[in-house]
Amino acid sequence: MSTKVLLVDDHFLFADALGSVIRALPEYEVVGVAQSGAQAISIARTSRPDVILLDYHLPGYDAADLIPRLRSLSPGVRIVILTSDTSDGTLVRGLRSGVEGYLTKERALDDVLDALRVVAAGDKYLTDEQVARTHAVTGEATGDALTERELEILRLLAQGKPSEGIAEELTISANTVRTHLQNIFSKLGAHSKLEAVATANARGLLDR
Repeated sequence: MSTKVLLVDDHFLFADALGSVIRALPEYEVVGVAQSGAQAISIARTSRPDVILLDYHLPGYDAADLIPRLRSLSPGVRIVILTSDTSDGTLVRGLRSGVEGYLTKERALDDVLDALRVVAAGDKYLTDEQVARTHAVTGEATGDALTERELEILRLLAQGKPSEGIAEELTISANTVRTHLQNIFSKLGAHSKLEAVATANARGLLDR
């Protein structure tokens, strides 16, 4: 039984060329080429692909938003992000969305086909370097990862809310907010609220 593959990329020529290569391999069936998140959802609903090769940035969506919808429509689907975005923030969001593989488009075609084979077989195609970069960016490797509460406070800071407003919204005391802020500054190496928000944005921590 062939593995059903869905390609999702807003650069149609790239996706169509890749699809032509995959179609020539007898173990795969290309069930669709989508150029948008909406098209990907429609094809996933009707075709139930086994593997999705997914561009990270799409019209109206990014992969982190789209992946839960695709998984709900095709339970058990295995997803490989294939993107031209080489930033740490996109890598962090991609890996945190639980994908089975992650490649940038600068990689060779053989690497893409290798990732497809590995993921279709039930394994993950993630390099040690990708995992290490994610840990370095988030602080997870050193035990300095931000807690959900700290991320909550950072998001409210990014919206321009003062400490008092944050305390009121989260129904915690102003002293507790200050304690959280001190921890945030320490973990991010920041010296002000503005610097903390800028650092968190650069690391892709506020897009979760």
